[in-house]
Amino acid sequence: MILIYVLLLGSFALVVYGDIRQIFLEKPFGNKPAPDIVLIIMTLAIVLVFILLYRAELETIITKDGVSYRWNPFRKKFTLISWSSVDQVEIINYGFIGYGWRLTSFGVVYNVAGKEGLHLILKSGRKITLGTQKPRELANFLKSIKVMN
Repeated sequence: MILIYVLLLGSFALVVYGDIRQIFLEKPFGNKPAPDIVLIIMTLAIVLVFILLYRAELETIITKDGVSYRWNPFRKKFTLISWSSVDQVEIINYGFIGYGWRLTSFGVVYNVAGKEGLHLILKSGRKITLGTQKPRELANFLKSIKVMN
């Protein structure tokens, strides 16, 4: 995650430098300078990505009835998976550290940080993995509600 912010910050600094040089100092930025509006749009796009990353969070609610999750700010409603529709439940180490949605052999992985998650195989065959930073606590809770051995 830090690498993403470093790359975005570097890109932002370069574009702001280009904005200042070309718009305010009236010196072309590069050999084939882009129009001023393109530089401004690029700057705003990078700021928007920063804001989305800052506000992004995976919300997961696990109860005796099932698992609800949503990815803020992209989804307003929770997706509910009832335990009755789940065939298999386990806590897994999926081996990569990342951020966001991924299509993997574990199905769709929703992750914010870390490399462990709640892996669900639904009766329909669909696989979903929800990242967790508290795998032991999650395993204990799932055992207490008799969802996992």
